[in-house]
Amino acid sequence: MSKQSDPHEWLRFAHDDLAAARLLLTDVELPARMACFHAQQAAEKALKASLVDAAVPFRKTHDLVVLVALQPEPVRAKVSNLDLQRLQQWEVDARYPADFPEITAGEAVAVVAIADQIVAAVAGALRKNDPA
Repeated sequence: MSKQSDPHEWLRFAHDDLAAARLLLTDVELPARMACFHAQQAAEKALKASLVDAAVPFRKTHDLVVLVALQPEPVRAKVSNLDLQRLQQWEVDARYPADFPEITAGEAVAVVAIADQIVAAVAGALRKNDPA
């Protein structure tokens, strides 16, 4: 099995990005937007892990709303009510200069929390789908 067809590899990368986001939040010398970028990446990779696990084809995209719409239950039910746009914006906004105010540490914590909920929902679904 290739790594891209292994949902556990996708989820491992999601956990790595989430860990990076949390670590970045602890260093006040680093911009909070970087934590938000890794949070968005964690959510995206977790959602793709779920799709790979369910054998749902998906096109190359960074759009969390699209990825959530493709999710099998119960993942979709657990994450569709989250503020995906608040998380989505960091896929680009954190990487390039733009005319928007810097995010506060408190706001970044909230963004990382959204990603944490997505990763947790997918991890729980993958555990339930694993043969004992």
